[in-house]
Amino acid sequence: MTCRPHVFTAACLTAVSLLATPVVSQTDSPPASQAATPDTPQAQYALGMMYHTGDGALQNFATAATWFQAAAQQGYAPAQNRLGQYLFSGHGGHSDPKAGLTWLKAAAESGDVDFLFDFASALETAPAPLADSAAAAQIYAKAAEQGHLESTVSLGVLFQDGVGLPKDLTRARQLYEVAVAQNHARAQNNLGLLYVRGDGVAQDYEKAATLFSAAAEQGLKVAMTNLGVMYDNGYGVPVDAAHAAELYRQASGGSVAERDRANTEPLYDPRLTPPDTSEDGMQLMQRGAQAGDPIAQFQLAWVTLSQSDLSPDQKTTAATLMTAAAQAGLAPAMVNLAWLYARGDGVPQDYVLAQMWVIKAARSGHPGDSDLARFLTSQMTVDQVGEAQQRASISR
Repeated sequence: MTCRPHVFTAACLTAVSLLATPVVSQTDSPPASQAATPDTPQAQYALGMMYHTGDGALQNFATAATWFQAAAQQGYAPAQNRLGQYLFSGHGGHSDPKAGLTWLKAAAESGDVDFLFDFASALETAPAPLADSAAAAQIYAKAAEQGHLESTVSLGVLFQDGVGLPKDLTRARQLYEVAVAQNHARAQNNLGLLYVRGDGVAQDYEKAATLFSAAAEQGLKVAMTNLGVMYDNGYGVPVDAAHAAELYRQASGGSVAERDRANTEPLYDPRLTPPDTSEDGMQLMQRGAQAGDPIAQFQLAWVTLSQSDLSPDQKTTAATLMTAAAQAGLAPAMVNLAWLYARGDGVPQDYVLAQMWVIKAARSGHPGDSDLARFLTSQMTVDQVGEAQQRASISR
């Protein structure tokens, strides 16, 4: 059985499967402001995608799901596929894998290779008794024949593991090599694993390390971990514990504090003049903050957080001031507060509240922090994402 990702020893490096894209499933109605309802499935789907991505509207998965459903019921394959993913993945606490598979199958019947792949991925990973790896293998093969690389690699994983069809390491290698020829990271990692183990090929640590390195350079985290194992043990590369540790850190994504270490200065509001940090200026800011002036609260918090080696009390005071400024509507304060919640600086670490403030900052017209948004998304459960969106929609 192929090992699955996390911390690996030399005997347990990881081949990568690929699951269907995690999305959400909720059933709120479109906002009342949508008085003119789009009457074509294409327009309904486009509106759903706007809410799904947050491009042109405040991101709202519940509203997106409503528009996808409207378009899917009219037979529009892209909406059927997206709705199927929503239902299958269970974002927002609502999960119906059976209904999700039904919609994914309807989309796949259009023949689109991406939809074939999504349907096969869902069949492979569905809970019992819905899972059907044999059917998934057949669908992957159909898409792979049309040049779909993700399906090619996923079919290779099934051959490698002997799931849904007889184990065939030679066929797995051949499929991986097809995708490796096109610089496919997941295939590079999985082929590297065959060479590490000598499964269906002559064991070759140097070739494995080269493949892991190529995949790691493309950002594949499991390849970073596998390459770290190689450096930890001196397999095909010189022993280098420090480099191995760095690869492990990169693979884990690091803590949000580590990701922000290179740029610890809080965000300032460019509409404001720089704060006067003279003794008189600081006293004036403190009086304004105590009087409830949100600009003074923001500036005083910003000055405090810009310092190094803050005490816990200083962090708590700055977080309290930044919270007051954020609640008053200052978008840069919202972004700074999101970082404080993500790091647990001056407030308890809370990814839900961090994401809520990211969303509220976007609603206030601020572009936000894409690195923070990506980090939070990678760390939060589907229920937490839904809770953050709900809190942002009702919080004032």
